[in-house]
Formats: sequence, structure tokens, C-alpha cells
Amino acid sequence: MTMFSNGFATLQMPKDFEPIATKDEFNDMYLVNTTIPMSIKFSTTPTLVGLPAIKDDIEKNIQNNDKITLIASDFIPINEDIYYMIVSSFSDGENEIRRNEFLYVEDNNLYIFEYTYPYADRELDDFYLDVIRSLKIIVPKYIVEDGSYKLNKEE
Repeated sequence: MTMFSNGFATLQMPKDFEPIATKDEFNDMYLVNTTIPMSIKFSTTPTLVGLPAIKDDIEKNIQNNDKITLIASDFIPINEDIYYMIVSSFSDGENEIRRNEFLYVEDNNLYIFEYTYPYADRELDDFYLDVIRSLKIIVPKYIVEDGSYKLNKEE
């Protein structure tokens, strides 16, 4: 088993997935498996709002985008925590793509797991949950104060 760690969080990387370098400030890990094909993105962003407000914003944005179809949206327990799960689909013109997202807020940090794969694939609930359950937060990545944020660096 391969573990991902960035000094702020650790999690298990699924077998047969390759890391892809990304320059997005908030993207902590981006993995792909071209044989499935599937991508997994793990991100952390600073936030001052909780999951109910995030849920409302996401659902409003989806309603305003006719290319995305909302399949499911709900709060679910994972381990001892409450996550917001949203399942949606969209078409790139040739393929129908499914995206399953799991969001969690702790210490003004929003943790996002995003799984994207061809819509026709089987349900992968245990696969998603195994990766999410492996998340261990070492320290918050961002310190949010006075309406702004900074990277949490030991000083």
C-alpha cells in the first residue's frame, strides 16, 4: 500500500493509480488510472462556512448549469465525521462522465475528494470509502483569520 503525505494530511493511494503533477495551489493529490479510466483528486481549501452552506452553493451552481445533471446530494457519515456527498454527471459531447465528490470541513479547512470516471462504470462505494477512511489530518493546511488565509507553516 502506498501512502500519500504532504505534511498536513496522509491517505492511502489506491493500487494501479499514478500521481500526476499539478500546479493548482489547492490540489494536494491528483491520481489517474488509464485502464479504468478514472481520476482521483484530493484538495484542501480554506473556508469560513460549514457544509450546509457549501451544499446550498454547489446545488445552486448545478441548477444554473444545463450541462451537469445532479444525481444525488446528501450528508453521510464516514468514520466519526459527517461528509457532504454529491454525485453528478456531465457530457463532454462524446462520453458521459460521472463525478462523485465527498466534502468535509474541519478547522476552517475544506477537504474534497473527487472521483471522475465514465458513467457506465459500476458503483464503487467501497473503493471511494476506503480512500476517504484512510484520511488522517496531521495539522490544518490553512490558517484562516481576519478574513484571509495563510499556509500553516511552523514558525
